[in-house]
Amino acid sequence: MYYRHELDIKYPEKSDEHMITVKHLRDVNFDENYPFRDRTFWYKVKRGLYFLLLNTIVFPVARIKHGLRIYGRKNLRKNKELLKDGAITISNHVMMWDFLCILRAIRPHLVFFPAWATNFEGPNAGCIRISGGIPVPDKHIRAKLKFKEAMESVLKEGKWLHVFPEGSMWWYYPDIRPFKSTTFKLAVKYNKPIIPISISFRPPKGIYKLFGKKPQADLHIGEPLLPDLSLSKGDAALKLQLDASRIMQEMNGIKEGDPTFSLNQNIDEYVKTM
Repeated sequence: MYYRHELDIKYPEKSDEHMITVKHLRDVNFDENYPFRDRTFWYKVKRGLYFLLLNTIVFPVARIKHGLRIYGRKNLRKNKELLKDGAITISNHVMMWDFLCILRAIRPHLVFFPAWATNFEGPNAGCIRISGGIPVPDKHIRAKLKFKEAMESVLKEGKWLHVFPEGSMWWYYPDIRPFKSTTFKLAVKYNKPIIPISISFRPPKGIYKLFGKKPQADLHIGEPLLPDLSLSKGDAALKLQLDASRIMQEMNGIKEGDPTFSLNQNIDEYVKTM
């Protein structure tokens, strides 16, 4: 745990800045008329087939690709009653396939998740949509309201929502970046548990050393965190945010007092550690 790679990677200066570029294949108008959640019958059929594909092909490939080890599934099993009416999973965002690794870890649950709108204009748009992706609009105010309604409808219906609260993917980054607060406000508003998930790395060993220096992944599932409804909504959301950050760092082997441990959630003040 807490392995720091030696790959030649230059990380952005701002913690929520994207590192990847997406090949533009189509223009999508994310206005108030865009169906942020597809509720058609055929979408549900495709989701069912997708789940079958995940379990038979994708999950085994993801496990082999990343040397994936999963810890903490017992925290889902023993809290089954608590989680039956929906939950919000959160994780750091450190690989292109980390979402698939998370789905394997929380199986049999499928989730909906807010996704970078640019991805819906690229080659993976179909996969992201069928995975439950809800594009985050950045222009139209009415569209943002429709997006918010779509996100909240997931929780109202007792389904699972996944969020990458850091806001962007950084390749194999070993530390936990600041979180955006919206996720935790939703958890308080709808009194839903937050399930912290963190991904840490270990050096490649055995046959993996033949394929370069890319690290192997360990995925950790923490105990669900419940909103403290005795506090004001703002204080309860902030407590959830800080508790989740602390726990995810600890699961990755980063403890209070370590040089890279931080609970500062101000994105503008974050200083990258590599």
